[in-house]
Amino acid sequence: MNLAFRPRRPGLLLALLLHAGLTAAPARADVYDDLRNKWLNRSASAPALAANDPDVAMQAANSSSANERYWTTLNQAPDRAALWPDLPLGTVSANVTASVARLSALMAAYKSSSSPYYQSVEVLQATLESLDWLIAHGYSATGTGYDNWWDWQIGTPANLNTFMMANYSLLTPERIAAVVAAMDHYTPNPIKRASMDGTIAANAIEEVAANRLDKALGAVLRGIVGKDGSKIAAGRDAIPAALVYVSKGDGYYTDGSFIQHTNTPYVGAYGTVLLADISKLYYLLNDTAWSISSDPNYLNPFDWAMNAYRPFIFDGAMMDNQRGRSISRQGSSDHLTGRSTINSLAELAQVLPEPQAFQLKSVIKGWVERDGSFGESYFTPWAGAGVPVFDIALIKAILNDPSIPSAPEGNETRIFPSADRAVSRRDGYAFALSMFSKRISAFEYGNGENKFGWWTGAGMTQLYNADQTQYTNNYWPTVNPRRLSGTTTDGSSGTLVAWKHYSNPKNAIGGAELNREFATAAMEFAMTNSTASTLSGKKAWFMFGDRIVAVGTGITSTDGVPVETIVENRLLNGAGDNQLTVNDVANAKPGTLAWSEAMPATKWAHLAGNTSYGSDIGYVFPDLPSVAALRESRSGTWRAINDDGGTASVSNNFLSLALNHGVNPTNAVYTYILLPNRSAEETAAFAAANPISVIERSTTATAVRDNAQGVTGVVYWFDSSKTVNVAGQPYLTSDKRSVVTLRQVGGELELAVADPTQLNTGLINLEVNRSGNLVSKDDAISFLNPGAATIKLAVSVNGSLGKSFKAKFALTNKTSLGPAGDAYLRDGTYATTNYGATASMVVKQETVSYTRKALLKFDLSTISGTVTSAKLKLTPTSVGMAGVTHNLYQTGTDNWTEGAVTWNTMPANGGLLGSWEVPAVNTPVEIDVTAAANGVMGGSKVLSMKLEGAANFGSASSVEYGTKEHGNANYRPTLVVTYQ
Repeated sequence: MNLAFRPRRPGLLLALLLHAGLTAAPARADVYDDLRNKWLNRSASAPALAANDPDVAMQAANSSSANERYWTTLNQAPDRAALWPDLPLGTVSANVTASVARLSALMAAYKSSSSPYYQSVEVLQATLESLDWLIAHGYSATGTGYDNWWDWQIGTPANLNTFMMANYSLLTPERIAAVVAAMDHYTPNPIKRASMDGTIAANAIEEVAANRLDKALGAVLRGIVGKDGSKIAAGRDAIPAALVYVSKGDGYYTDGSFIQHTNTPYVGAYGTVLLADISKLYYLLNDTAWSISSDPNYLNPFDWAMNAYRPFIFDGAMMDNQRGRSISRQGSSDHLTGRSTINSLAELAQVLPEPQAFQLKSVIKGWVERDGSFGESYFTPWAGAGVPVFDIALIKAILNDPSIPSAPEGNETRIFPSADRAVSRRDGYAFALSMFSKRISAFEYGNGENKFGWWTGAGMTQLYNADQTQYTNNYWPTVNPRRLSGTTTDGSSGTLVAWKHYSNPKNAIGGAELNREFATAAMEFAMTNSTASTLSGKKAWFMFGDRIVAVGTGITSTDGVPVETIVENRLLNGAGDNQLTVNDVANAKPGTLAWSEAMPATKWAHLAGNTSYGSDIGYVFPDLPSVAALRESRSGTWRAINDDGGTASVSNNFLSLALNHGVNPTNAVYTYILLPNRSAEETAAFAAANPISVIERSTTATAVRDNAQGVTGVVYWFDSSKTVNVAGQPYLTSDKRSVVTLRQVGGELELAVADPTQLNTGLINLEVNRSGNLVSKDDAISFLNPGAATIKLAVSVNGSLGKSFKAKFALTNKTSLGPAGDAYLRDGTYATTNYGATASMVVKQETVSYTRKALLKFDLSTISGTVTSAKLKLTPTSVGMAGVTHNLYQTGTDNWTEGAVTWNTMPANGGLLGSWEVPAVNTPVEIDVTAAANGVMGGSKVLSMKLEGAANFGSASSVEYGTKEHGNANYRPTLVVTYQ
């Protein structure tokens, strides 16, 4: 594992050096000089900037103050134990890496005509002597490393390569040989992890993903400065394995996920490093004897850019759920990380073929133009981090090219099952969801970083909008880390263990995306392995375009502490007085800090954003719950969340909305709807018309329907047959844990299904209570019953890694309805008894007190048009004797209820609809009731029927038919209706 990733990478330092007025490279002597000159001339490959470019001047000013500090604090004493007092050697390996970086910065100052140290012999001599001292005493060819392996095998070698590539003409052969020998000692092989003494054990770890390419680039650069073709070849040969998509462990997945350290999504940290490495390696090796341009996976980085990076960058900000430990770093932020990533993407565009480069440049242009977080200039240094002049030139060339369109943010909804992440993006906002599983950790802690990350992966949601600094302005040291938006929390935290996988013991974590437009995500969770509390539950999110529905079920805890679901915990403006409006546009809550209220019967709420447009948020609460609101000022330090952070106190104002589940809840539930970028009036209108229906919220299934868009999302939490009903009728049945997203518009039905467990080695069997002709389907889906009244599908999910499989049908206006009610009736002494809850309805014509009749009715209100066929299917589950005939009548009225009707209150018979001889047990009988069904379409749309014996066939003539309560769905009454 790369346990010491730092945001300021060697590539940034090298790019600064290349623009510092370097002395001309010596004349060509061999191929290695060619490669070194190519590397040094990389900056010239970018369009030229004006000599007085103000953004370049800002970078120079930014580095000048640092260089002055480096020079004035450099320890030049002969008996020194370190080069700088704040970088002592012997314990913290990162100080070795940082020491080399400072030496490189001093050399850049020596070569820069704008620097006060330009051509200073004193600076040159002291810097070179300091390098000699460090190689002899801090990073020697016979030494043994300590602390973190990364500094010895990646960080320090990278900075040494930067130093030597930029200053080669000023280095003696002896000095070069000493540095090369030290690097070879600690990093003898780019694909194997060496021990601290430089040896490679038989069971040495094989490097993967970002670490592998870090070391590949290091080997290539070391081969150039040391004029060793075998080292260049070793670096080249390490590259192809990192280009291949993976199905487990570290690397890129075809679903757009990027994983590092086995269980952490990291496209916004290690992924950015890998991207920078690739662009440099491609640039260096193309058109040389070591080129890899013929590799079949050579263009995969373009796919990564569009499929793995683009979804997680919004208006230039890299989403926090891809930054891992980096969120706890004071010198980092979502926009700073985004800018670094965009720099790397601009460098990648430079080495891609023109069609791919053009697409990528269009996306980059849109991001940069929309990102206003850095003030007047996108290139303004922030927290000491500047922008390489090389990247400034590349990006300005993109911005100034009128042929490159500015790409808008993509409108898409994505599930990333290999990373347990989801993103829903629309014009003006992006919703981000973080989950955890047996595969993905709740958070990563290591190197003293991210000490309060417990809940960042446990259902945390983030909303990015026009408030571009929402998560930038000291958000992480000031927000309550135990009350993050989206989480269901008991406020617990566990024991920090470096590099531990804080796993979720539950299995159903994943989602199904439909056409990248709508998606349903699910997370069953227990905090046992993370905070060690007993809290557990089932959470689902229905991302239906410009509305996100959050539903929780089964929320249970036995720890004797309060449990709550955090709807929102938003950073407010400097005064903390963002207006909160509840239930009435005239009902503004107090804007003073320290205000709190348990707001009863809350139907909707609206929070004004921190900008004049595009950052308001609406919330709708269909259950009319009491919502706990809190407006507070919070203070903290970066040191509290990261051992390298500052100790100065920082403060922010927040407003939180929470749903309280009480102490020791058992199977508690919640529902809320998030409405990004809505005004108070728009939120109120949505709540009044509310098109969202929660059609099931149990521990076996969670289902939500958007009636306005015809979208339904369903989560099945168990491996057993389960039917979800819509308007009282069976709609969708699944026999396995699964997530399904469906959309029915007009005569078209589309669905997507996924295995959230990623453990099913067989099938998911689905049945949709619609009839249709197949239009298209993925190969994993089998359509089992063409032409039938329902759609039965078998979906092969073995090895699918949570992928969504899609099918599309043209509906044939044929549906199968279950009874709205059914019951049987008994005469005589039982004439006042109700039999509406039994699993079968008994029919028998005999003497008083032994005669039974049955009633059933169907609601046809979901059908529009003319009924062309209606056939009732009944299945006898018990038959006393053969030769019995039954009659079916339409009843005179239909207002009876299943739970109250008796023999004495049953409706009278109407017209006879049909007669039949009862078949053998479990053999269905079908009766055509088309005329009767059509007859009720102009009225109540309820078809009520009575079933009775045609005559007294004796005491053995009893027959039982399955009711809607029967345990076997195949035996329940159904009315198959075709209409037009």
